[in-house]
Amino acid sequence: MKRFLCTITFICPFVLVTPKGAFGDAVVMRQGEEIKGIVVEEYSDRIVLSTYEGEKTIMKDAIRQIVYDLPEQNLVKLGDAFVARHDLEKAYFFYDKALKVNPDYEIASIKRNYVAGYLFRRSRERKLEDVKRMQAAEEWTKSAVAGKAEESADKKLNDEIGITIAMDGGRAKIADVRKGSPAYLAGLRKNDVLVSAWGRLTGYMKKEDIENLLMEHGPGEIRIEIERKFVVNKALTPAALDYVSLIGGKFDMLIDGLTLVDVKEGGPCETAGLKKDDLIMAINGAPTRYMPLARAIKIVKRQDNKKVVFLARRSLTIWHTL
Repeated sequence: MKRFLCTITFICPFVLVTPKGAFGDAVVMRQGEEIKGIVVEEYSDRIVLSTYEGEKTIMKDAIRQIVYDLPEQNLVKLGDAFVARHDLEKAYFFYDKALKVNPDYEIASIKRNYVAGYLFRRSRERKLEDVKRMQAAEEWTKSAVAGKAEESADKKLNDEIGITIAMDGGRAKIADVRKGSPAYLAGLRKNDVLVSAWGRLTGYMKKEDIENLLMEHGPGEIRIEIERKFVVNKALTPAALDYVSLIGGKFDMLIDGLTLVDVKEGGPCETAGLKKDDLIMAINGAPTRYMPLARAIKIVKRQDNKKVVFLARRSLTIWHTL
């Protein structure tokens, strides 16, 4: 079998690749040791590798290279990297190329079709919403930055989009969001965890580097991912009813993981603030990365819990103009 090699300096950030249908990655350490597994997260200074012994965190300065078994797998991972950057057009290109290499590669077909559908929906749904947010952000930023001199990164971030960042154990948390600001209009709230900006995971980054990353593209859009806890009060219904009736929402195991695919208007999920397409990262503190769908439903339906706590990940676009 022909092997496909990619050095660590070439690798783009990865999004989650579920174990089903995935192939083994080989991480070659500088000392010569080879560790098999699946790269599930990549930060600026480390990766998280899922192995048969569990997840391992490996610092990048200890890695010589990463070797993949199949060229189509590498193409799919490149597509995943562009999904993480929210560059879905390029992601579609690489998924499609993987299918041309191997027409029977099911995961590439699934991901390509998912991205194609998402691109179509997004082009219709976000156009009007983006125009409204851009207009509101323009009015806010014109008044907020009038007459301002050169500022530090944190003050500039606060002045231009209305947020303050604080570091909490290696995570970037939103310490404050001003009402009416571009960040507030985009849906950002105090205590949200900033997971990524422009597709780059912010975990273990320096505060000033995160602030510069947010502002490096200048006026226009800022693409981020956040995590937030939502407490859902289950509906007072007979235990025989399914979980959809209990929480007013339905989830499914999609490409990126456990996803809220439907939210009932006025139901418990919507009341708690959850939205369709939110990625569920944990339920009552239990991570969902390797959780079967049936297990997730069982946790929700437990009769001794009148509330369900979801940790959800959401993509947001902040618009700011000068």
